[in-house]
Amino acid sequence: MATVLESLEKKRRGAARTPFTTKVGFIPSNWESWDGGGWGGKMRDRCVAVLEQIPGLDLVVPFKELTGDGTVSTVENAQAVLELFKREEVKGILLGNMTFGHEVSAVGTLINGLDPSLPILHFCTRSGPIDSEGHRSTDTWCGQFMATSALKRRGRRFVHIHTCNPEDPYFETKVETFVRAAAAIARFRNAKFGQLGIRPQLFESQCFSEQALEKKFGQMVVPMDLDAVFKRVEATSPDDPEVRAVVGEIEQSVDMVEIASQALINMARYEVAVLRIVEEIDVDAIAVNCWTGVQERFGISVCSSLGRLNDRGIVTACESDVLGAVSMYAAYHAGLGNSKVHFMDWTDLHPTEENVWLAWHCGNAPASMCKNGCRPRMYRNERLIQWNPNCHGTAEFPLAPGPVTCSRLVEYDGEYSMFIGSGEIVDIPPFVRGTYGWVKVNDVFDWEDKMVENGIIHHGTLIHDPKVADALEMFCHFLDIKPVRGA
Repeated sequence: MATVLESLEKKRRGAARTPFTTKVGFIPSNWESWDGGGWGGKMRDRCVAVLEQIPGLDLVVPFKELTGDGTVSTVENAQAVLELFKREEVKGILLGNMTFGHEVSAVGTLINGLDPSLPILHFCTRSGPIDSEGHRSTDTWCGQFMATSALKRRGRRFVHIHTCNPEDPYFETKVETFVRAAAAIARFRNAKFGQLGIRPQLFESQCFSEQALEKKFGQMVVPMDLDAVFKRVEATSPDDPEVRAVVGEIEQSVDMVEIASQALINMARYEVAVLRIVEEIDVDAIAVNCWTGVQERFGISVCSSLGRLNDRGIVTACESDVLGAVSMYAAYHAGLGNSKVHFMDWTDLHPTEENVWLAWHCGNAPASMCKNGCRPRMYRNERLIQWNPNCHGTAEFPLAPGPVTCSRLVEYDGEYSMFIGSGEIVDIPPFVRGTYGWVKVNDVFDWEDKMVENGIIHHGTLIHDPKVADALEMFCHFLDIKPVRGA
């Protein structure tokens, strides 16, 4: 019988929400009158050879039996490819001028027949040779302006990259950024977020507008009262096979420094109950109330449980920060699901090092983000102990050093902004309790100014993937979110 986790994995790997690949349609725009002796088809093949190597890209391209040479050069070609793209349910479009191109077929017929919200990247390849008699073969640079103006006339939101050949590293880099953005957009729109319990009474900054999420992104928030969550935990037997399995996994993966045996069982019951709730209410990510009710009811902190959920691919934010979960969900998919996301506080500046700040939380980071050579250590929550001594369950460790992307989505008066910063976790003292990393950036006060100006709250996301930063900026472009880049 499938476990609840296996059931969730099957759902997430379904066609609509596959974590690692996204179907993107490629339109190799050609014009027979400017084909330069078959140049368009050859350039199409060169593009395909590169595109097929880009991580996360499930390429949908006209096959040669469909259009003659695999390019789109007539209205009839465009109509055939339009049906192909609709059948394959592509989530983004690559429009490339192989030659001068044909705006009426590529844009007026094909793109005009697709969902107007699809993200589009336009590029232009370099022209074919000029022969000894001075005859030009393709004039791609000229034709691209017809294609891009056709997009603009129709109000299509798109990005354009500089004219290049597909073998140029620049081309691969920019297309990979687009694919990551398209992956995040396809999963972000119409996503469902579970809110398990309300925000802490003293943390007003976690407030958010469900209406704005619904109107802007088609998203839905599915709430569950905290007492209902607790009743699910209480109904989960300590002898449940999935609970026993979780207990064993925890015992094998962390050093038990300060943990009561009953607390360990309750942590496992909580984790299994939440997994079942996620399946029951059919949500893509969750934000949970984590203090102080759970300490009073079960004698645990759920920090390490939330880290384990994130390691399982269940994007989870604490302190009922729904926009925090939304931010994590975008970053996770911009990373193609290959790196986990840490829900953290922008905590403090380093006491002696310039341009270094502390990314920290109580002990909720996924264990996969632990520094090599370290093992998570299980403690009582160093912060919550002041309110309730029964707060077992933080998994504490330093985060792995290396380049990271940090981000946060906020909304004011229906307008969304996303702060995006690139930095590097550096392995320097001092030691700090909780899960933490010292992040070095170019100009920490540029970050501070922009975060304050744009109303970024104290919670953010951190992912060990520097490519996510550019992908999130492009993601913002297509979703009408104001991107704010930290220096």
